[in-house]
Amino acid sequence: LMSAAVPCRATPIRVHRTPGRSSTRRALSAMDRNYTPLEPETLFYRPATPEDLDTITEIESNSYPPDEAASPENMRYRVENAGDYFLVGSSAGAGPGGTDEIVSYVCGTLIKGQTLTHESMSKHEADGDVLCIHSVVTEGGHRRKQIGTKTLKAYMRWITTATPQVERVLLLCKRELIGFYEGAGFKMVGESDVVHGKDQWFEMTQSSARFRALVASTEQD
Repeated sequence: LMSAAVPCRATPIRVHRTPGRSSTRRALSAMDRNYTPLEPETLFYRPATPEDLDTITEIESNSYPPDEAASPENMRYRVENAGDYFLVGSSAGAGPGGTDEIVSYVCGTLIKGQTLTHESMSKHEADGDVLCIHSVVTEGGHRRKQIGTKTLKAYMRWITTATPQVERVLLLCKRELIGFYEGAGFKMVGESDVVHGKDQWFEMTQSSARFRALVASTEQD
């Protein structure tokens, strides 16, 4: 469920070596070659790690009403079981003592169904071919800087590059964010039957093949 459109070729990706994710590492390494070292406050992207959970959970709880925010247990489940679909945006050297500061993230899980339900969104089916995006979040102090749009672009490029099994991407958003996701290439499916909090949610979709074609056309320009 969302809190808050083709990526530029100069999207920095910083790689964290995580055992068991060789295919993702190769894809990220290929994108990373030209981007290190990074200038201070450069926005870059990397897979989430368990060490990020405290920061991510705090951002999540500050970004949603209490009845909509994902629990710490759910965030841990996504990092540990669907880490190849959890990307954080960081500002290089912008944290205390020159550390990198997490300013945004996008996370998702794989499903096998054709539409989103409470059941399908509550688990990660590793052999699924549909990606459910759960959150597109920017930390409160960094909003209104297009970081959410940039992070979503980087996420879609990462997913379509590293995980060819994903054929389609689905998400739920509130009415006021429909335009944001349409700008990222998503199309309206309709009102969702999922009840989460007080507001109506709308399901939106994007074809991975369409996004890959759009990326390819951009890189040929």
